[in-house]
Amino acid sequence: MFSTTAGYRVDDEGPSMMFRHLIIGTASVLGLASSAQATLEISTTARGVFSSVRVVGQPLTSVGPVAPITGRTSPGYNLANSAASLAAIVGLGNQGGVTATLTLNSGAIATAASANGTIPANTTSGSASSDLNNLAISLFTSTGGPTTSILNLTADRVQSVTTGTKVGLVTTMTGQSTFNNLLLSINGNNVFNTGSNAQTAVNFVAYNQSGLKVTLNQQFASSFDSTRTLITNAVGISFTNYLLDGRSVSGTITVGQSLAEFVSLSPGDPVPEPASWAQMLAGFALAGAAARRRRVLQPIRA
Repeated sequence: MFSTTAGYRVDDEGPSMMFRHLIIGTASVLGLASSAQATLEISTTARGVFSSVRVVGQPLTSVGPVAPITGRTSPGYNLANSAASLAAIVGLGNQGGVTATLTLNSGAIATAASANGTIPANTTSGSASSDLNNLAISLFTSTGGPTTSILNLTADRVQSVTTGTKVGLVTTMTGQSTFNNLLLSINGNNVFNTGSNAQTAVNFVAYNQSGLKVTLNQQFASSFDSTRTLITNAVGISFTNYLLDGRSVSGTITVGQSLAEFVSLSPGDPVPEPASWAQMLAGFALAGAAARRRRVLQPIRA
């Protein structure tokens, strides 16, 4: 509403309009404050071994996951799982008198998942690890006599660790794999080996031919909306329509997996510190009170 006085228009929003502005402004500030107080939900997971290798068109014989462990905040947690050993045999059938077999063997397997904090406001980091000793993976064929080695991977120890931390608005996700005396041979030929406490680049491809791929320190990262995820596999073996004596083999073998996932419960935009909220709210209140008494003169245009 407005009235005129001595050639001027007087804008008078009135108490109801000014209270409306005050309420809208205050509500928006409180909305930001709620987001600022919420921090993170952290999930960490570790698995020793799991496999989904099969002959295409034949039923799947899966292995694992072995020694899985998962934790989710809040509050913080420190969880562990283990397996004394693994001895799995996967038959891949007989084709033209040739039998194919996959074996997965390991000594002690240890997995762990942890996160800090006792309440959401002070939870800022999490990690997962997977540790295997005396690993031996073998794919071989036989016609009833001596076996023919197709793939052989051994290691005294393999380990992966994935961690995530958040400092302020910055979330950092890291993954790392370590190998002790890993040896990989394909068709009886040595194609890759490491010494003790060896590390490789992320997604290091040790072998990739004819549909068979072996990747060390395999990592998958994703960032969608408010969720950040990183998966680290110490060893990732994949078969993609791999032809093995008349049969097509597909699937994956994952060894030493660790995973961290951070879900932000706030938009992630910079927001004032708590002390600033009181100052801003007080400012809105004073502005509202002053506006209720204000009469602004503006020239009237003909």
